[in-house]
Amino acid sequence: MLVIPTIDVQGGRSVRAAQGEYAQPTVYGSDPATLARAFIDDGAVRLHVVDLDAARGLPSRESAETVARIVNVSVASGCIVQIGGGIRSVDIALRWLESGASLVVIGSVAAREPELAAAICAAANGRVLLGLDVRAGASRVQGWTEDGLAATELLRRWRRWPAAGLVYTDTTRDGMLVGPNLDGLQICRDLYAGPVMVSGGIGSLEDIAACAAAGATGVLIGRALHEGRVDLGSALATFYESGS
Repeated sequence: MLVIPTIDVQGGRSVRAAQGEYAQPTVYGSDPATLARAFIDDGAVRLHVVDLDAARGLPSRESAETVARIVNVSVASGCIVQIGGGIRSVDIALRWLESGASLVVIGSVAAREPELAAAICAAANGRVLLGLDVRAGASRVQGWTEDGLAATELLRRWRRWPAAGLVYTDTTRDGMLVGPNLDGLQICRDLYAGPVMVSGGIGSLEDIAACAAAGATGVLIGRALHEGRVDLGSALATFYESGS
């Protein structure tokens, strides 16, 4: 199973906006690219990077340039990087892929504009992850500021798309360190015929183990790594190197 450090970028800084509360984010360090380098040095083989400004429809040149620097650091190190936040056109998706990102993550477009999302998947030759952000059974879109369709409806629709997999996030648990939503993970696995990565609530090695046992192909970890609650090297040795 993949253990994937997450870097959220807002205003050019690495932050965690628990449950999508952008107004009062916790800032972690001064340079997200340096943080990415540290994760890679600790053994990370994949990073998940989100431009929070672009996700809300408020793109910032500073954040876009910061994400680009993270991509450069990752490519130079042979680390896979998947980029999310504000990817709402074929051109934007291809631009990130051509810059060195291995995958792009689409959420709002996948939930609201299926024809455009399908076009992105086709243009990217399947190098797309579908981002399903959920609160109380409903998808959350536009940087988690609005409700969308029921999650189950989207899962049934997406299972036919040529994508690399699904990133499932319970937004009520994001940044809260309260454990993953395993029931939500099971729904995703039942309805989506493809790999499912889990995000939201991961706060310990036990949480990672629970996701592995429930069939997740990967876990995304942010706050728990930033605050030292999970040691990345130990997590990788336990769940990645062993092939769990």
